[in-house]
Amino acid sequence: MTAPSRSAAATLSGLFAAGRRCVLAPGQTLFRQGDPVDRVFLIERGRVRMVRHLASRHAAAMHTGRAGELFAEGALFAAAYQCDGQVVDAAVVIACAKADVLAAFAASPSLALEVLERVTRQLHAARTLVELRDIRSAEARVLRHLQLRADAAGAVAFEGRLLDAAAELGLTHEAYYRALAALARQGAIKRSSHRVQLLGPDQPPPAETPA
Repeated sequence: MTAPSRSAAATLSGLFAAGRRCVLAPGQTLFRQGDPVDRVFLIERGRVRMVRHLASRHAAAMHTGRAGELFAEGALFAAAYQCDGQVVDAAVVIACAKADVLAAFAASPSLALEVLERVTRQLHAARTLVELRDIRSAEARVLRHLQLRADAAGAVAFEGRLLDAAAELGLTHEAYYRALAALARQGAIKRSSHRVQLLGPDQPPPAETPA
């Protein structure tokens, strides 16, 4: 890849303008945990998920990148990727060499600050997921997740499959659907296709019981 000029690299679109486009199918792996870091990515279309393999042999979804977002930029200062990059939907990503990205940051403090802001937002989102997974009750975990995602009218629209939300929360899709059904029976939510309406947004989460 030929590095863009300093003026072109002052924006994310300029930085990735000369990058290599990769067309990916659902289920493909963009990179694997432990691979040497040589590239970062801009998602042009679709969704790609960070999945970390734990010492317990479980896998945890850490973050889902969407169209217009950087992906794997958190690995810029690491020797190896800390997660797998797994394609959720059919996606197009643009790859940029790690060395070119770091050079663009050095040349443009405004670009570096823009990326730092994005990384900070992702870090906050990842911390929120960790806090949610600490909630033992599946019903309480799901309800709190819905409350955090709801708009001002108490509605939550799902971009993808509901089981994607289950993966983010560390639940099986069966446990997630059971929790939704229980919340609907309790009158806490109303479900429709790819949409959930909170009923009484100030209602506290249900009492904690083991999932």
